[in-house]
Parts: sequence; structure tokens; C-alpha cells
Amino acid sequence: MVEGVPGHGKLTARGRLARLAADPPAAAVLALCAAILALRRAQAVTVPQFWAEDGYFFERAYVLGWHAFSEPFAGYLHTILRAIAEVAVLVDPSRAPAIFVACSAAVTLYVAGMALSARCPLPRLAGACALAVVLVPDTYEVLLNVVNLQWVIGAGLVLLLISGDPRGRGQWAHDLAAAAALGLTGPFCIILLPLFAWRAWSRRTRASLALAATIAGCALIQGYLVRTEPPVGSGPPDAAIAFQLFLPAVGRRVGASILMGSLASPDTDQVIGTIAGIATLAGVAYLAFRPGADRRERILLGLAFFGLLAGSLYRTRHTLGDYFRPLAHARYVFLPQLAAAWLLLWTAGQRGIAGKIAPVLCAWALLTNIPRYREPAYADMRWDRYGAEIRAGRAVNVPINPPGWFVPLPARRK
Repeated sequence: MVEGVPGHGKLTARGRLARLAADPPAAAVLALCAAILALRRAQAVTVPQFWAEDGYFFERAYVLGWHAFSEPFAGYLHTILRAIAEVAVLVDPSRAPAIFVACSAAVTLYVAGMALSARCPLPRLAGACALAVVLVPDTYEVLLNVVNLQWVIGAGLVLLLISGDPRGRGQWAHDLAAAAALGLTGPFCIILLPLFAWRAWSRRTRASLALAATIAGCALIQGYLVRTEPPVGSGPPDAAIAFQLFLPAVGRRVGASILMGSLASPDTDQVIGTIAGIATLAGVAYLAFRPGADRRERILLGLAFFGLLAGSLYRTRHTLGDYFRPLAHARYVFLPQLAAAWLLLWTAGQRGIAGKIAPVLCAWALLTNIPRYREPAYADMRWDRYGAEIRAGRAVNVPINPPGWFVPLPARRK
């Protein structure tokens, strides 16, 4: 409770400061998010670089133009990623890595901004839920590049799922346009469609029905492409080994990653890992289903966590061992970690014993992960050396990260 002047109801300076700290302006929170992004990947800001399939998206836009939008990659469409690549080609191909980084940052801040919306039920908590988007501890390959931006975009879909219905034409237009663009970028609309359908059934509002219908349309398109153009796997897994690694992978890369951070042992005992995995799943279920305020929305977020985690584990069922290698498979645990963090922050804003323990766990998680927040820098492949040739439309083969990758750009008429 903030302090006031007796008899007048006015806030004192201390009261105004306390209210500002508890609920700061959205612009200030987003500025802090941008600063954290820049600190985590300082070299991406000072020396922008392509990473892996960034080069593919740029090359396709460079060669095909707008026709690249209808070309699936890994079995589905990537509309927002294609749009960023097209912007880079149209604005200045010689500055493409910088444009990719800037657009990736803008989309990430947009998703963080969704967490600050008045329609989002996540607690304000000094902007902590927005800051969580850029403070997920396991983010190697995810932040400030285009190829893995779809994982941040998936968080935007989750926020649409738990947010209140729009009021006014502007919010209606935003929700439907965002659902279409986010839904046609990555496979997450397929996983989340049952939850949007349940949301529409329980709310029985025109807005929720329209949103569910939009997500269903996206899921039909992406589902058809996934079925007809499946990603290439790495061979059938050993079913016994896969079963044994599921829970240890969850324990290590979700529960231990959030709560233990840099203190987690580099080695994972199978028995301890299995117990940690069970504890992680049980803890998330408790945070989502426990009685209290916003229970329906928390349940939606909890079910999204389980659905997205199951999707990641299924997608990586051939390479589960990579979850026990530093930095590997970070993109696949980004969304489960973020959803778990949001549930923990949600509990921190509530009453009861859980509401008292959750803030301590949040603070502990932040402190233990500080050494992990600075991501390894990419090598400087000197894209600028090829700028004049790209601007001139000459054929060029440009090296990018990781070392050994190249972007082959054919000659273009001016």
C-alpha cells in the first residue's frame, strides 16, 4: 500500500516512487529490454552478422522477391521472417545483417510490449513479465537473429491466447492481423489451436471466435505443409534411450536452467535428472492449476507450456542427447522456459505461501543466471567487404556464421 497525505488522499514523493517502481511506464520497460538485448549480444549491435539460415532467407528474397513468401522451409511458412528478408533486399542488401538484427530486436520488443498491454493478465511487477522475454537464460541462437525469431514470435501467440478480448476497431484489427502473421510464422499455431478453440468455447464472444477461426486457418495451412513437406529427420531413435532421456532433458534444460543457472552441474545423473524432470513438470502444473486469481488464464498458459514442450521433444526425438551439451538445442527450450517463468512471476503477485516463496525463487533464478546472460559472440565474417559487389549486383559468395557457411548471391541486373 502506498503512502498518502492524511485527509487528502494524495501520494507522497515516496508513494509516487513506489508506484512508479511497481508499475513503470511501458516505454521505460521496453528501453530496459532493448538495453538487455544489446548487453546480451553486444557484438550483434556493434558488428551485425548473419547466423546459419539467415543467409538462406536473405538469398531467397534476393533471388525470388515476393515469391519467396509462398516457399515453405523446414515444412512450414515463415511469413514474418520472409518479410524481414524482403525489407533487407529492398532497403540495402549490403546492410542486410544490420537490418536483420534491427528487425529482430523490433519484433522481440513488440512481443515484450504485448506483456505490458492492459489486456494481458500477466502481473505488472515492475515490468518483470516483459523483461522475462529477454531474460530467458537459455537463448543461444535465439536472440537478435532472424532464423530463430520464430521462437520469440511463438511467445506472441501465447500472449494472444491469454489476453482479454479486443475493445474497439483498432484492437480488433491488431489481434486478427497479429494472429495471421504470427500463425503463419512457424508451427506453433498447430500446437496452440486446441487452446484457442477452448478459449472461444468458454468465452463465447465474437472476438474469441474470430481469433480462433484465424488461428484455425493458419493451422490448416501450416499443418498441410508439415504433412506434405515433412522436415528431414536423422533416422529412427532408439525408443528405450529416448524414453530414458525425456525427463532428464526437461529437468536439466527447463527446471535446472531456470532455478540453478550457472550452479547446475555440467553432468546429469539419470536418476537425479529424472527426479528433476518430474519435479519441473509437477511444479509447472501446480503453478498453472492452483486456485486463485486468473486461474483460467493460468491454466491456458500451463497447457501451452506442456504442448510446446511436447512439440519440442517430439521434434528433437532423434537428438535428445544434445540437450546435455552446452548451448545446443537452446531454441527448443526457449518457449517452455519463458512460459514457466511467467507462471512463477504470476504466482509472485498472489497471496498465500506460494505467493511468498515465488518472489524468492524469481530473485534466486535471476542471480544464478547472471553469468549465463552474456552470449558467445559470433565471428566477424566481414560482410562489409562484399558490400560494393552486392550493391553493384555482381555474383558473390559471402561467408557467414557459423564458420564454413556461405550465402551464394547470383548476379542481378540493376
